[in-house]
Amino acid sequence: MNSYKRFFIFLFTALMLVGAYGQKKHIKSKPPKNKKIENVSPASSEDLLQMFEQSFDKLRTTYVDSVNEEEIIKSAIKGMLKPLDPYTVLLQGRSKDRFEMLTKGKYGGVGIQISMRRDTLIVLSPMEDSPAYREGIKAGDKILMIDSTSTKGMSLRDASDLIKGELGSAVTLQIFRPSTRKKLEFTLVRANIPINDVPYWGVDEDKIAYIRVTKFSRNTSRDFRKALLELTKQDIAGLVIDLRGNSGGLLNNALYILDELLPRQTKLLSTRGRVSIANKTMFARRNPSVNPDLPIAVLINESSASASEIVSGALQDLDRAVIVGEKSFGKGLVQSMFNINDSTKLKVTTAKYYTPSGRLIQKYDYLDNGVLTDGLDKKDSTFTTIGGRKVKGGGVTPDVEVKPEKIPPFVQQLWKQGLFLTFAATYVPTHDIPEKLIINKNIVNEFKTFLKEYKFNYKEIGESELGKLIKTLKTLDDLKPKKKKNIFSKLFFWKNDKSIKLLTSDLDNYFQKKKDNPFHGENLRWIKNGLLREMSRVIGGNKAKIASSLDDDIVYQKATSILLDANVYYDIFIPQPEIKEKK
Repeated sequence: MNSYKRFFIFLFTALMLVGAYGQKKHIKSKPPKNKKIENVSPASSEDLLQMFEQSFDKLRTTYVDSVNEEEIIKSAIKGMLKPLDPYTVLLQGRSKDRFEMLTKGKYGGVGIQISMRRDTLIVLSPMEDSPAYREGIKAGDKILMIDSTSTKGMSLRDASDLIKGELGSAVTLQIFRPSTRKKLEFTLVRANIPINDVPYWGVDEDKIAYIRVTKFSRNTSRDFRKALLELTKQDIAGLVIDLRGNSGGLLNNALYILDELLPRQTKLLSTRGRVSIANKTMFARRNPSVNPDLPIAVLINESSASASEIVSGALQDLDRAVIVGEKSFGKGLVQSMFNINDSTKLKVTTAKYYTPSGRLIQKYDYLDNGVLTDGLDKKDSTFTTIGGRKVKGGGVTPDVEVKPEKIPPFVQQLWKQGLFLTFAATYVPTHDIPEKLIINKNIVNEFKTFLKEYKFNYKEIGESELGKLIKTLKTLDDLKPKKKKNIFSKLFFWKNDKSIKLLTSDLDNYFQKKKDNPFHGENLRWIKNGLLREMSRVIGGNKAKIASSLDDDIVYQKATSILLDANVYYDIFIPQPEIKEKK
């Protein structure tokens, strides 16, 4: 056994012993014996409201200092909502603004996507036909000042709030451009920036059409229809709808998208609530925009929720699409908005939605009483598709499960620190890039040099944990040498820096060896992928980045292979015979 492996086992054993030694016993308190428990009838709502009114009155008249009555009442409302599901909330300030952006489909701004890298605000991408795009802001530009305010140490949210503002007003951005190493100043007039939740669509060399939908806002169904009509003019062989990472949005937009794919009068969804207005059944309202025989695949993952599950769940129930990827999030609740005043809205869960087979997508019982899940979390509830296939509630389970590949730790850190984009922003403007971008050996070598100059540091898996463990063990009072020899004094005979270095030398060499040559194997493949995506973004914007990302996307590749093989595609819709257990 290698010495570093023995050392890992040794440390793990020591840690387990320390945990066992220092663990305290928790004794549950029991009620005294022979104590009578009186039955107290629950107070009425009127009594409780009166209790609140009296408590509030005493508080504001007798409390030692003046009180902020508005904050106390708002806190009381939030406390009232706390026992309910997490989607029933009071919307104020930024949360209210975000919801209004969703419903309006636009906001007042300059049209840039921004992120924070090493305390520096960086432009990810300017949006097409926006003030920032027209004035020449580029991906990779670093924003140093917003008007007269430095962005150093500023949060991403605060920076976004400063850049957004009233239509027609101006904002001045001072930026540093890596490719020229110059500071530039742009004065931009804020305009209506439409939210683009269908950021890319296209057709590959096998005539498979692809549409990505990132959210369901006011414009989503309109943009989806535009994409679909454009793609179907090209004699496509199949369609992939990508809903991965789509957390939902407006219910109507999900239904409008289903209108484009399913025959008129097809049942799409039903909702049920306590009030009669919440009980509805929705049907497709127009004939589909695509050929009824066109093979369709929908991509989902653990972050696909709500409206995404309405679309994928309905298409699965109706055997109209093959669902590929990971099981979805499981949010089957409908929220309604109620205006409290000009600055406050109350978002309330008023109904649950059910897909055409009758299954509830909601997977988790927030109230711990079976109300929100109809007991689906406690019993095995199975439903059938229109063709007789078995499907279950509690999230949409894909017909073909495909786990995304895990990015190696070294490459994860490159993404986290934004180094692919930082390199691309410098490299692309100063080099002749061919029309068909290929990440060759020269580009990889230049990226290596860039990382050395940038002084990029990272830790391998286990490196941080090892350091923390040694540091902790050296400071534990229980492990200090005792006169009387015991198990700990025998285990920790090496408790001095020289001995520790001796024992960890093999591990240190192991970690250093991995760091000395990270550009190999899987690391190299993912590095090339990152360079391709971010260089494509600098060249052609967000659309180009999405298009380039599909080349190494195993979930997308699996979906296209299914669509191109009619036998595989249609076999998925055939009900599987039940396997009876032998007794």
